[in-house]
Amino acid sequence: MPDPLDGPDGVIRDDLDAVVRGSHGDLGALSGTSLLLTGSTGFVGRFLVETVLWSNELGAGPACIVTLPTRRPDVVRGRYPKAVAAGELDVVEWGTGRAFVLPGRRPDYVIHGAATTDPLRFREDPEGSFRDTVAMAESVAGIARAARRVVLISSGAVYGDQPADLPGFPEMDEPPSVGPPPGPSYAAAKRESERRLGEIDVDLRIARVFSLIGPYQDLGSAFAVPDLIRQADRDGVLTLTTDGSARRSFCYATDLAAILFWLLLSEPHHDVYNVGSRDGTASIAKVAATIAEIFGGLEVRRADGPGSQRDYVPELSRLYAEYAPTVGLREGLIRTCHSLFARGVIGRRPAVELGR
Repeated sequence: MPDPLDGPDGVIRDDLDAVVRGSHGDLGALSGTSLLLTGSTGFVGRFLVETVLWSNELGAGPACIVTLPTRRPDVVRGRYPKAVAAGELDVVEWGTGRAFVLPGRRPDYVIHGAATTDPLRFREDPEGSFRDTVAMAESVAGIARAARRVVLISSGAVYGDQPADLPGFPEMDEPPSVGPPPGPSYAAAKRESERRLGEIDVDLRIARVFSLIGPYQDLGSAFAVPDLIRQADRDGVLTLTTDGSARRSFCYATDLAAILFWLLLSEPHHDVYNVGSRDGTASIAKVAATIAEIFGGLEVRRADGPGSQRDYVPELSRLYAEYAPTVGLREGLIRTCHSLFARGVIGRRPAVELGR
């Protein structure tokens, strides 16, 4: 059983239980199979690992064996010592050129999420970040040919900048030609990852994920929600660098995990889906005001000018016709902040209680 389920954080335990018990039986299909999961130390991957381990714990059949290629094998082994000792997790290291060797049989299923995602890292080393991300996709493509299905965690960034007159990026198998020409950027790396995995003869489903919130939010990243929570904890005041009018579509961790496992194990009607939340779509100013309320009515300061931020919002008709997210923005932020406090990541206790 994963260590987070033994710890003080009831939010994560409840969240994992909600995914497993609310998965419409999808996760039961993993029993006795092998899953290759990349990106296991990141925000999304960590939650997926723990979902499978909790499903193993609750299931009556044989466990799903999860192989985790990682750049930090010691971190993963230290995080899940029980699962590693029980043989439920097989930790392997990315090698030179982001290649890796799989012991034993080839995986039945693959979820590929490994990528350089932090905007700061891409700005500091665009060429290296691009090469790393594409090399990891190539390594997975070389191993995934015999898999029953592959899910690629891609990004809404593949669409480029959102035009002011476009209310949401339409769901389409090929991203439109919007924004600047591809270069060594995060968007270009994700586009190329889609192309490399699309070249192999395998059942591939692509999740173009937009903005996210959840318990494993990395407060050291440059994204809006981590920055605002960090400011609330550290300064007791939230300062926006723009007028906050730009909109985002925030999907909570439980919804994202359920959608990814649904894409992996069920029969979705399409190969490509935008992943976001209609109830989680809001302006940055609204997000800041909600976080300020959660911590007891903190002050929010806005910049005078509009700034340069654009909307980053998907069209979600495909997704909502088949698997609609259930956690809205306020509930997701409350759960995120309570989890961060329970694990000692932040020192300021949320003033709004869970379920309020």
